[in-house]
Amino acid sequence: MHFDIETLKLFALVVECGSISAASEPGNMVASAISRRLAELEESAGVPLLRRLSRGVEPTPAGRSLYEHVKTVMAQLHKIECDISEYREGVQGKVRICVNMTALCYYLPATLKPFMSQYPAVQIELTEQLSDDIPGAVASGVADLGVCAPTKTVVGVSEAFFRNDPLVLITPLNHPLAKRKRVRFEDTLNENHVMMQQGASTNTLSVRAASAANQHIHATVQVTSFEAMRNMVSEGLGVAVIPEIALRGADASRYSCVRLVDHWCNREFKILWNNNVSQSTAVMRLLRHLRGGA
Repeated sequence: MHFDIETLKLFALVVECGSISAASEPGNMVASAISRRLAELEESAGVPLLRRLSRGVEPTPAGRSLYEHVKTVMAQLHKIECDISEYREGVQGKVRICVNMTALCYYLPATLKPFMSQYPAVQIELTEQLSDDIPGAVASGVADLGVCAPTKTVVGVSEAFFRNDPLVLITPLNHPLAKRKRVRFEDTLNENHVMMQQGASTNTLSVRAASAANQHIHATVQVTSFEAMRNMVSEGLGVAVIPEIALRGADASRYSCVRLVDHWCNREFKILWNNNVSQSTAVMRLLRHLRGGA
């Protein structure tokens, strides 16, 4: 059986587009030419690879198997090209990283600086996402890497330690808890809480801890930034669980900070990647840099 790389690419494109006509534009080839290529591929394979429907096509079981192999081959060819280009032009390419707000604002800038100095041809695309969404983005291939405080595991996603990121409680200055040096999270559940939006790891962890104590959180306000959280607490609208690093450089005279003693408040940031995907040299170099920086 003879395989032509360009024909295999067209086959995969047709499967993904759902029809030959839909694949003609991205494949830069007229539909009749694609049909001829696919017919030759099926003749070479000796089995039908596509089932023709009234509106488009779908892969047969043999076609589905071939499609999965083609994706693997294409990924390997991409990696070969990236590896060879390193010798020809130096490490280059784009690395897509999904990060949560804390990592984006406080941890990654200083960590990325030496890497970008060493590999100036690498483009890093940072996308802020909620921690709960990042493992899925890495698993699906939307992101090459992820940096967050994951609250769940996803099949196929590997992780490594990146940074400790302790959580603390901030309260209004005149609040009874402000006099405490340490407090259990459970002891705050009679108070009004200012919380990050749903999907943020601080929100998920707090709700989970309250549920474990058979209680609910009285969430008076939900916000999308730590600055907003500090301002709400300063105005007396509630207490808040916040990353300790998010208080750096802020006006500490407007609120009080109390240490949380619960184990889950010693939050760990992780680096996430998909071991089932063949990564470019640029991605692997950055992954090694991030893990070494931990």
